[in-house]
Amino acid sequence: MSPTIYGGAESLASQSPAHLKPLARFTGCNAGHTFLHVDPHGQASICKVGRDEQIDLMTEGLQGLGRLGGIADRLMLRTGGCAGCQLSDNCSVCRPLAKRYQEAKAPLNTYCRHGQKGNTT
Repeated sequence: MSPTIYGGAESLASQSPAHLKPLARFTGCNAGHTFLHVDPHGQASICKVGRDEQIDLMTEGLQGLGRLGGIADRLMLRTGGCAGCQLSDNCSVCRPLAKRYQEAKAPLNTYCRHGQKGNTT
């Protein structure tokens, strides 16, 4: 995966350009609304990718999970490098994943329509 589990931009052999397929348009997911991720330390987040805001289940208990929907809605907004993007209606990845790609300085064509031929806006 790129970014890799170590946070670098290198990609696995299975993600070489010869193996990559065009991604379908991202139409949303229910992260934080109907499912969640909890790490071994009791930190709950909307999913395994969107961990920017976590709920400490050891201190807040299960009641804290009621905040996940609002956190999910905020994390899915097109912010950072995606704010104002004219192609955002055609994104192929969710915003939390796009942020990880951006932090790893992954090639734009692996996660964004701007990196595909013919898209210059």
